[in-house]
Amino acid sequence: MTRSESILSRWSRMKQQSAEVGEPDRSSELKSINAERGDLNEATAATPAENSRTSPPFDPASLPSLQSITAGTDIRLFLGSNVPLELTKAALRRTWVTDAAIRDFVGIAENQWDFNDPTAMPGFGPLRANDVSAVAGAQQTLAGLGEAEQARRPTKDAVDAEAVPDTRRIDEIDRARAQEYALLTALLSRSPDTQMIERLSRLSGDTTQLGAAHAGLSAAAAGVPPEQIEREYFDLFVGLGRGQLFPYASYYLTGYLHGRPLACLRQALEQIGIEKTEENSEPEDHVAVLFEVMAGLTSGQIIAPRETDRDIFENHIKPWIGRFFSDLEHAESRPFYASVGKLGRIFMEIEVEAFSRSS
Repeated sequence: MTRSESILSRWSRMKQQSAEVGEPDRSSELKSINAERGDLNEATAATPAENSRTSPPFDPASLPSLQSITAGTDIRLFLGSNVPLELTKAALRRTWVTDAAIRDFVGIAENQWDFNDPTAMPGFGPLRANDVSAVAGAQQTLAGLGEAEQARRPTKDAVDAEAVPDTRRIDEIDRARAQEYALLTALLSRSPDTQMIERLSRLSGDTTQLGAAHAGLSAAAAGVPPEQIEREYFDLFVGLGRGQLFPYASYYLTGYLHGRPLACLRQALEQIGIEKTEENSEPEDHVAVLFEVMAGLTSGQIIAPRETDRDIFENHIKPWIGRFFSDLEHAESRPFYASVGKLGRIFMEIEVEAFSRSS
């Protein structure tokens, strides 16, 4: 640097010298990287082809039915690479639903419980004397769904100071109601077998709305092939991943499963000595479980205080059941279960009107 060279001139000269030197040539290095990437892509692309040659073809007959899966079933056959992803998910979902530890878990949700009241959450709060007697009471299992109907000695809290008679007077109307509830229970808990379909096809109707609904169900049973009826039930209530309808009170009232309506229903059933057994995979707010309880109450098989059937219906069935049967009645391409939906809707309308007149 000379005396006459200014600072700006020196900076400019050094900048030009730096530009002349330039960056090192990395073209060969980039070519090597690109070549390695090309080899990796070729290897990756070749993997599926190799796997496809070694994987056996998928055979649905090699898998057990989804309905037979329980919490203890080995479902590794459903996890094979050749099994469709949706079928794998359906098997996993069925396993989780039948596992009581997963199915009955109720997590903490915002505004779900009143945490200032220790008795607002089932399983919390002080242990009462009638809780101990309820656990020690005799158990009587309801057939069909495996739902347990407890015929235990009533406590003060259970009957609300009202004595339960040893026998109940059941009239013809109550017997007819019980039969209707039992019929809907059977159709909504599982797909009917060929023997039941044959009996349904012989149902006779009359000029009433309920009689016409019976005639429609009979015609559907006679006209729809049994395998299609089984497929209808699977698509509606099981599905690959999930069914089209969720027949649960919690879902129709809150938008999610295992919510507060289920907890309230369990408390109500506990008061009359009913609790679910481990063999029953469905929660108590499933429509078939609720109708099984109503069939037992109206027929006198479940010994309970007077008006218990009204309380169960008004508080745990009436608020949502109309929407469910309407959804079932209007399900597309489901002719048999559409007739079941129509029968259920009309029967529920009769029940609502009968309870309102007797109040």
